Amino acid sequence: MTTEYKQRATIASPVAHIADANQLALALGGSAADDQTFGAATYQDDGGNLYAVCSTVAKPIFVQLAGQPLQAPDHALDMDLAAATRAQALLQINGGIASPDVIVVILGDRKESAQDHIAALGLTPIPQDTP
Repeated sequence: MTTEYKQRATIASPVAHIADANQLALALGGSAADDQTFGAATYQDDGGNLYAVCSTVAKPIFVQLAGQPLQAPDHALDMDLAAATRAQALLQINGGIASPDVIVVILGDRKESAQDHIAALGLTPIPQDTP
């Protein structure tokens, strides 16, 4: 079996940019549900800054699509294009660790571990209180 999805994309959105990042996911994705890609901020960096993280498989064309002018896709003609464009301006692909002023993406082979990518971004899970 072959697949078009040859890469793993792990993306960290700072908490302040989650809504815009979801609109970018909607613009680049293939489903009307992509506006729910980034949920609660459950990771943090060493400074205590909070992030929502998504790790998924992606097509090799991801970088090209992420860098070109955005359009509302057929599955979401009423999306917030201004919000998606703001998020696009914050994208940093394969170039560093998570930071409150960027939406950082690590791309690798689709079989790479999401947890390895998250660690490479400098993020750790927020400790959960357990009874």
